[in-house]
Amino acid sequence: MKKNKIVLCLAFALCLSAFSQLMAKGKSKQPNIIFVMVDDCSAVEFSSYATSKHPAGNRTPVIDGLAKEGLRFTTCWATPLCMPTRALLMSGKYGCKTGVFGNKLNKHDDNFAKQHIPISKKLQENGYETAISGKWHIPGYAEEEHSGWDEYSLLGGYMKPYKKDVVWDGRWFSWKKAADTFLDTAVIGKNKQLYPALYWHGAVYQNGQLLPSNKDTYAPDLNQQFALEFIKKDRDKPFFLYYPMVLPHDPWLPTPANNDANKKSKPGFNSLVDRLEFYMDELIHTVKEQGLYENTIIFFTADNATLANGKGSCSELGVRVPLVVAGGPLKKHGTSDVLIDFSDMYPTILDLAGISEVKDNALDGLSFEPLLKGKKHVGKEYIFSYLDMERTVRSKEYMMDGSGGIWKCASDGNILDYIKMPEDKKTKEIRANFLKQIEAYTIPTTELFSKERIEKASRNYPWPSYHPSMVNAIKQQDNWMNNKRRMKE
Repeated sequence: MKKNKIVLCLAFALCLSAFSQLMAKGKSKQPNIIFVMVDDCSAVEFSSYATSKHPAGNRTPVIDGLAKEGLRFTTCWATPLCMPTRALLMSGKYGCKTGVFGNKLNKHDDNFAKQHIPISKKLQENGYETAISGKWHIPGYAEEEHSGWDEYSLLGGYMKPYKKDVVWDGRWFSWKKAADTFLDTAVIGKNKQLYPALYWHGAVYQNGQLLPSNKDTYAPDLNQQFALEFIKKDRDKPFFLYYPMVLPHDPWLPTPANNDANKKSKPGFNSLVDRLEFYMDELIHTVKEQGLYENTIIFFTADNATLANGKGSCSELGVRVPLVVAGGPLKKHGTSDVLIDFSDMYPTILDLAGISEVKDNALDGLSFEPLLKGKKHVGKEYIFSYLDMERTVRSKEYMMDGSGGIWKCASDGNILDYIKMPEDKKTKEIRANFLKQIEAYTIPTTELFSKERIEKASRNYPWPSYHPSMVNAIKQQDNWMNNKRRMKE
């Protein structure tokens, strides 16, 4: 009997200890928010986005598991390329308001964060501890006060240090031949054609210092370690972790083997997807192990479509990305056909954090926080995206691509089942309505692009026609998974 009492006391003590840790980790009623955005990865790469007609590009049990625990969105639109998506996410505004229409503008304004209050700054001002880990790739600097980051761990290949020269003595690369890295010593950000390596012997600039790196250092592992340590920190306030993971962006070099860090995987796109699954498994496990899951909301998405399968296409092919939201505070589970685009992330995150006051009333998005809380939410009638001179828009039933082509949408969201609409009276009416809906979202002027570039862009896309990338994708059907480019570095 005495032995049983001792066992019961020990069990009670352990439960009390666990409960105390949970309370200490989550003192605030405001939820922790983790926003993971992988790089160049279409929704159709994940097995939870497979349909009865079309398989997915990869088997992804970790993301599938997250989708089963949370809410998976059939249709989420980013932009066709990296920088405009990041600028849209951080500002909550389309490119017509920020000037970030693409990756290669003639002019970048390093005062971006002063002109457009980043979501990180809004959260920081309202009691959140903030951190970013991974790929920067927007105008301005993570270190400056207006950006709103308490901590950062950034790949040197997509940022430049604030108000000082930082010399990288390691591997570099050029996008002309991204897989061929070479040793050099130079100042980060001085040569716009050369960048510190992203993967092996890569540069990571963390809280004002370059981390040690050698031939055996896999830079994304350093970003992952930073993210996990940030989650584990003892704090009495909620946190916001923005994790713009560089995987699976090219070059598709071998990664560390998931089951043996001393070995490497095969080169190719799918190996990088396996590695991001490994990272996500670690991240989710850490959140749960720390007793944080019940007060944490995790977003999982991507910035644009996969290279060689839509990246750069101003159409649903190029902008449809995965979106899974999970975590303890979530009240809605399953699958949602509510239309989402990246302008909606900013107001949604603010609402989840309980921040109602937004001085900047120029936001373009609609919060889907009510849906996440289990309330009725119809969502937007139209979603929108853009790249340079092109614009694309869709409703539940139809999509207009960047060349003006009108498509009948499939309910499962897979563009391989979309149908070209004939150029008749009905199609012209649909196009006219779409153009009316996006009339306020102006295209770039010669202030941002040269006159010659604008003229060239207008010649490249006769209006109206069907975007060639859409036409080719539907012609190829599921053969996109057999593209030899996916198997190379």
